[in-house]
Amino acid sequence: MITLLVAVPLAFAFATVAFPKLNKYVFPLVTLFNLTLLIGYVHPTQVVEVGKWPALYGIVLLLDNVNYPFLILVNLILLAVSISATFQDKLGTLLIVLTAALNGLLLTGDFFNAFVFLEIISAVAYILSAQNKNSYAAFKYLIFGAIAGTLYLIGAVSMYVYAGTLNMGYAGFIASHEYLEIAGILMLIALLIELKVLPLGLWAPDVYSNGSTLTPVILGSAITLTMFYFYARLFFNIIGPVNTNLVYVLAIVSLIFAQLAAMKQRTLGRTLSYLAIAGASTVMAAFSAGAMGDEKLISAALLYLFNDIIAVFVLFIIFGYLNGKGFKDNTVAGIAFSLVSISLIGFPLTAGFWAKINLLTALFEAGDYILPAVLLAAAVIQAGYLIKWNVDLWYVDNDSETEEIYLPFGAQLVVLLFALALVVIGFMPDLIKAYTDKIASHIFDFKTYFDTILKGGM
Repeated sequence: MITLLVAVPLAFAFATVAFPKLNKYVFPLVTLFNLTLLIGYVHPTQVVEVGKWPALYGIVLLLDNVNYPFLILVNLILLAVSISATFQDKLGTLLIVLTAALNGLLLTGDFFNAFVFLEIISAVAYILSAQNKNSYAAFKYLIFGAIAGTLYLIGAVSMYVYAGTLNMGYAGFIASHEYLEIAGILMLIALLIELKVLPLGLWAPDVYSNGSTLTPVILGSAITLTMFYFYARLFFNIIGPVNTNLVYVLAIVSLIFAQLAAMKQRTLGRTLSYLAIAGASTVMAAFSAGAMGDEKLISAALLYLFNDIIAVFVLFIIFGYLNGKGFKDNTVAGIAFSLVSISLIGFPLTAGFWAKINLLTALFEAGDYILPAVLLAAAVIQAGYLIKWNVDLWYVDNDSETEEIYLPFGAQLVVLLFALALVVIGFMPDLIKAYTDKIASHIFDFKTYFDTILKGGM
């Protein structure tokens, strides 16, 4: 049944090409179908050999304890997008295709199909990036994305040459460490570009700040979350750690630069763009620090990722509609903006508080004192500019503005529910931590992954 998570969105995407006006109804229905299927009918562990070909030679889809929570959250975010964002009818088909591609990348068990899904995701992202006449930023993203796609493809071909198969489990088992590292370096660079770690993420500020209610929300939440899953799957579960010290340093430098840049920005869109880069860099630094098998640190990094993804979603939805206008006539948006801001800062009784406490504790226990020091300094900087923007937006004078701008009811409902979710998790962090602990306990277990994905035989 897990094939339906890819097949149903693709079928509806093709069906609505001739009827683009139906997309505003089909998109939420497709995401709701996916969530219903995931919660009510499919559970880990399931393996599907497409076309009944043995997993070693054919296409294989895997649902396990690692990707299952990611699938639920990604589809929940896409459902929220379908309710809260505004988009042209013709973009609806692309969003349904994107749903299929994200689910496919989360489920796939072979390198080439991962490349296909990555390219579909990238193609949709380029089109979304060009919204609001943002063609230059979209072109810059296209250049970076083309480099990333080429490097990943070379890495996948290298794996096939070295291992004689594109199956992730068997290739990781049979290929020598030297060959895995060569292919891993190429794939690593590709994913660092997609995860906007500076300087490889220099495309992101111009793309994220285009003022759309769709582009930064999709790229900063659903796509970023999926890319982090794929990174963890490759470099914790299959290939193994690659250049972790270099990635660790690069991510810390990216974090510092992004927070300083966010502090200096004069527009809200650019500030939030660098905030998103800083969040992704923090998770990447934590992943690198725990890459040798530190389950507690990886769990803490995943909790931090969850808080960051939800906060970025809310902030960019509000920015896309209000574009820096104040909260005087948009109280719900202001409350949601302030709630996710205090969660990002790490105030007690918010998800962000537990995310930072758990991450700092895990880093100290691992003997890492550099990243905690950087995180504490970054938190002070982040608190400064977030408080500044909250004050500015709550007390801006809208009386002189010629146009009143409001969030639609769907957007108000979504941002408020997401913001309140961060508060609820602040009181009950185990709601999420139970899932992050389970992911962390399975992500380093290559033997179970190998045995499961080749269940049908070699």
